[in-house]
Amino acid sequence: MARKLYRAATFSYDGTQYKGRIVQPITPNELFYCVTKNVVDPRVDVDLWHLEVVGLVKNAATWRFDDLLGFEMKDQETTLMCISNGLDAGLISNAVWKGFPLRDVLDRAVPLSGAGRVRFRGVDNYTDTIPLEKALEPTTLLAYEMNGAELPDRHGYPLRLIVPGYFGEKHVKWLTRIEVTDATAKGFYEAQGWGPDFITPTRSRIDVPDPWSSFALGKLNGPIEVKGIAYGGDRGISRVELSSDGGKSWRDAEIYYSGGNLAWSLWKAEWMPDAAGDYMLVARATDGEGDVQEWEEDRGPFSGTAGLHEIGVRVTA
Repeated sequence: MARKLYRAATFSYDGTQYKGRIVQPITPNELFYCVTKNVVDPRVDVDLWHLEVVGLVKNAATWRFDDLLGFEMKDQETTLMCISNGLDAGLISNAVWKGFPLRDVLDRAVPLSGAGRVRFRGVDNYTDTIPLEKALEPTTLLAYEMNGAELPDRHGYPLRLIVPGYFGEKHVKWLTRIEVTDATAKGFYEAQGWGPDFITPTRSRIDVPDPWSSFALGKLNGPIEVKGIAYGGDRGISRVELSSDGGKSWRDAEIYYSGGNLAWSLWKAEWMPDAAGDYMLVARATDGEGDVQEWEEDRGPFSGTAGLHEIGVRVTA
């Protein structure tokens, strides 16, 4: 029994990260970043599983998996990012999720006056909450497929929540209970002091070249390729800029892949150093609402890091 638990256990809180040269527009399921609070994640028997809708509702209900397949389904590309994702870290990935709007279930339940938040519970007893108005947005999904396949066990089989623009902890996995509550309800991490802001700030990252890569100026056959990602929550990305002098001057990069308002964009630029020396490359993004990525001194670390990612590059003669 001890050996079986050890093989199944997750001992790293940060789980798997996804960054660097391997990054693709759509993250393969087996490479999608993963964070868990569990030593051993649940494996759900869908034949025994059910979804409860309870709380401040007129019509409480219990749904079996096959019953939920009667709702109108849609595919939606959405990026997830962990609240503890550092500026240079890889706790962010992008997938196409298939499911149906959460509001289809809530509309049938009919929330009562006094309802302000919705609390979600997973099979592992993890809980989190979102405002009722966010729960009723058409892009907040109950998803059962990921990139054309059923949800992997580690990503919430058979059903998980997708909340565009909110940090990953809100996207509850192995969902089994939806409770409409008042505005004071808190979830697992909220009760520990995380937040109060769970809306993802605009972020960008440099994936190529590797930090402190070295290039010989005399051996370059052309410009150095610089590539990365940019993410604007549910606001999209309208522009990405690159600086080679630590942020003193900027020039536009090319957005060669855009996943839309709910997903990340991939960008690239060509940079030719003028002389030998050490350079600081910095990226910054502008979201679809025109807000430029910046340092946010008043944003506490428990609401997610906001700032600019930079890497050093050494150029020799």
